[in-house]
Amino acid sequence: MRRFIKESRLPAEEVRKIQLARMKKLLCDVYRSFPFYQERFDSVQFDPFTMADLRDIKKVPILEKNDYRTFINKQLEQGEKRYRQWYNDITGGSTGIPLRVLRNWDERAYMLAKWMRVLVLNGYNWRDVTFSMPAPDHIQRDSFVQRFGIMRRHMVGFTEPVEKMVEMYMKVKPTVIYGNKTHLVQIALYCDLHKIELPKPRICVSFAETMDERSKAVIENCFGSESLMQIYGAIEFSIIAFDIKGEDYCNWSHTTNYLEVLDENGQDTDFGSSIVTDLFIRSFPMIRYNLGDILDTEIKDGLPVIKKIHGRQDDSIVFANGERLPWHIFSLILERQKEIKQFRVIQEEFNRIRILVASDAEADVETVENAILSDLHEEVRAVGMEYIIDFVDIIPPDPNGKIRLLISKVA
Repeated sequence: MRRFIKESRLPAEEVRKIQLARMKKLLCDVYRSFPFYQERFDSVQFDPFTMADLRDIKKVPILEKNDYRTFINKQLEQGEKRYRQWYNDITGGSTGIPLRVLRNWDERAYMLAKWMRVLVLNGYNWRDVTFSMPAPDHIQRDSFVQRFGIMRRHMVGFTEPVEKMVEMYMKVKPTVIYGNKTHLVQIALYCDLHKIELPKPRICVSFAETMDERSKAVIENCFGSESLMQIYGAIEFSIIAFDIKGEDYCNWSHTTNYLEVLDENGQDTDFGSSIVTDLFIRSFPMIRYNLGDILDTEIKDGLPVIKKIHGRQDDSIVFANGERLPWHIFSLILERQKEIKQFRVIQEEFNRIRILVASDAEADVETVENAILSDLHEEVRAVGMEYIIDFVDIIPPDPNGKIRLLISKVA
């Protein structure tokens, strides 16, 4: 953790040297250790032992989720017994079939070090009391350290009623709260409805979901605008990018995870699909893994930072003629209406889109609806489309604890 903190402050030139050294060592190791990667490298005549530039990595084929699933299954077939005591997790499956992820315990410690690095950079110390809403099967017992009152933590499973979350929060009065954006919004809306003012934490961490402006406003109103920070990560990697409070961009973890942002032709761009290589994972390495998110980036002090995470690359509306419309256009339209607290877009048919909207109690729903419909007709499609705006009190989380903002039921 201390090493990662130090590396986060290095100039771009030093970071690039570290990236190249770690990348070359990783690629040489996996070539010697895994026939799966040896075949992939040989198929494009890529020799990791002669690698002299980070750009050489582009010769390696992109690793899709199905490729990675095949790789894991081949390793397990050779001796699953070896992995029985390893850390097991599973992705949410938002892009299809959930993906099983296995890590040895050294790698699990590495992932926790990345998490602790972010907290420390944002002012966390051992006296802080944390409160979180994890999946029920991720609730942990206190360790030896916590039983002595150090780094105290309290957890409520995200399947519990929101009133229980609020009750526990008021009881423990945490200085640090972290959870999915959906659960932070749930708590904030409940408190607003019942006129409950929560003690403000020093640090409020949102992760696991793309942050939209409406949710951000709701969270900041409840927990304070000075405390909110966002983390970008994935089950496969743990944390790969993070905010520092007070900054208006997201820092990439450059010395642990190498980022490429590519357009539809596989060329470097500042707005495109995220391709990630983890520089430390050796058990089931991830080389040029297609994470499946659309990122808007820029160069700051010689290194890329994230301006905005736009969500999954397959989050789009599909029309009958095969044309696709990116998700973020709907997000921009709905975020213009300041009265909206939550929303969800559901494409039910090629020509019918239903939008669920939770708004302020005092909002003029007719005015909000007319404004949304006007923008949809002008910026999405007017002819042959039916838009249905349903106003609801609250949009409940999905079974995985999140709220996916776009659901398409169209094949």
